[in-house]
Amino acid sequence: AGKLFGDSDIQSALTAGYSDWKNTAVRLAEHEGSESHRKAMLAYVTRCADGGCIDSELKKQFDNECEYWTEVLKRVVAVVKFLAERGLPLREHSEVFGKTDNGNFMGVLEVISEFDPFLKAHIEKYGNAGKGTPSYLSSTSCLEFIELIGEQVLAEIICQIKVAKYFSISVDSTPDVTHTDQLTFIMRYVTPDGCITERFIKFLPIQSHTGESLCQSVLGVLQDMGIDIGNCRGQCYDNAANMSGVYSGLQARIKQVNPLVECVPCAAHTLNVVGVNSVNCCLETEEFFNLVQTLLHFSSKSTSRWQTITAGLLPYDNQRIETLKSLSDTRWSAHAQATKALQQNYSRIQESLQKISNDTTQCLTTRDEARTLYMKMDKLENAILCNMWNNILQRFHKTSTALQGVDLDLCNAVSLVSSLRDYVASLREDFDKFESDAKNMSPSLSQDYKVDTQRHRKRKKQADESSEPDYVRSGREKFKTAVFIAIIDRLVAELDRRYHSYKGIQQTFGFLNEITSIPLQDLRIGAANLQKKYAGDLEEDFVDEIGQFRQFLKEKEDTSGRSLLQFIRARKLQSVFPNVDIALRLFMTLPVTNASGERFFFSKTGTN
Repeated sequence: AGKLFGDSDIQSALTAGYSDWKNTAVRLAEHEGSESHRKAMLAYVTRCADGGCIDSELKKQFDNECEYWTEVLKRVVAVVKFLAERGLPLREHSEVFGKTDNGNFMGVLEVISEFDPFLKAHIEKYGNAGKGTPSYLSSTSCLEFIELIGEQVLAEIICQIKVAKYFSISVDSTPDVTHTDQLTFIMRYVTPDGCITERFIKFLPIQSHTGESLCQSVLGVLQDMGIDIGNCRGQCYDNAANMSGVYSGLQARIKQVNPLVECVPCAAHTLNVVGVNSVNCCLETEEFFNLVQTLLHFSSKSTSRWQTITAGLLPYDNQRIETLKSLSDTRWSAHAQATKALQQNYSRIQESLQKISNDTTQCLTTRDEARTLYMKMDKLENAILCNMWNNILQRFHKTSTALQGVDLDLCNAVSLVSSLRDYVASLREDFDKFESDAKNMSPSLSQDYKVDTQRHRKRKKQADESSEPDYVRSGREKFKTAVFIAIIDRLVAELDRRYHSYKGIQQTFGFLNEITSIPLQDLRIGAANLQKKYAGDLEEDFVDEIGQFRQFLKEKEDTSGRSLLQFIRARKLQSVFPNVDIALRLFMTLPVTNASGERFFFSKTGTN
């Protein structure tokens, strides 16, 4: 700086050289403090700030390029995030700006460019430039952004899980549209504010469905993420043998690695299995649901039939026409929509079928089909079954929907199913009500049971038999005992059998939902048993600590486990009640259903 911007004395001194090396430090200090040096440095800094550097123009061009592409990337990343958050596909057949089939990514950019001159100019210059020209608008850039965003999101989820410490896993396998079996991997944990969270981690292509292969896949994912399987406290699968098998299933092999991992069968899937197994208990039920499905097939074969049958129907779920729904092969509770529509419009559908059967403009086959369906709907037995199943299925459907909630804890899930079981059992005494309602469903409905309208065969009696006539049960008695009560008893028996495995877990953690309502002695016993089971997580003074916590909650109304955990976190009481906080986190971490995996899978298949 002195040589370039200093006065003549300094420049001459620098030209002549320097030989007083013994006093170098002193001379340098004198020079740095001199007025001439300060003036030279000031001139240097001023020249640099004013663009006086030899590469100032190049640096200015570089900064402008950085700013330009930064603005481009801001818009591109914003569009990718917008579409990804909503699960929308980014690309379609074409990748050319200006075409209608260029996909959501390019389409949204085109819409923004109408109000953004910068983006419009960029698209005009680089939009269809082709390969070799950087634009950040190609499908390759989209995939790279999605991968980068996905890696960042996964890293954040892993960080949250490590902070939460305790977690549960839920996996489910389903083939996608390419016939590749993929395993959905879901993790459940509690956030620092006490909220229950379920996060989708990834899809895993699998080659084998054995418990050993699935276990290796699960452990491999946890190892890759750096998450300790020793902190896992729950696992939730469907009722398939390779998943929930007690000897060689996935849950058994995970328990061999960590015995503290409680296996919780999917509550919603279990409820679905209960219904499927109960339908097969009698022929009349199978025939009834076959009638419901046949009605849909017959009506949907022709637009004129559909208009005839749906004309004047009552709305369902605030919609004009929502009738004759198809039965679901996988979700048994979805039968509720079909039976609801049929029960609400039983008389109108029957009248429409009679109208079609008497319509001479229809072909003979159509009239015969309509007449057959009309005769089946005219049976009192089918009307009773329609009423009964609609009543049961509505309760099953609402309970199944509640069981699929992310923030539902296991004890409340068991209570929901128990209440459903008790409700179904109470219907045993309501046959008269169902029969009375069925007789009023349609003016043309037969008021007699089919058995009562048939001629009874008289059995020839032997010589040593009594001459008194045989007792013949009425059609009402036969239907009530052989069909109605049989269905109720089968449902109750299936609910008892399928949900028996939840009782042990409820006994272990159930007291955490009743801290202030159960006797103190029962609370202490429950706390002692829980501490004994999770000795590595809970300290021995947990029993005394929860006793003090009970006194602390005297004025709190909502004492559910989830509410108490959020209460502790909001008041920052973890240091005062650390073991209660851990116990509640363990309780809330236990999964209830693996429905989240199914939702992620169908979201993925719907967007590809």
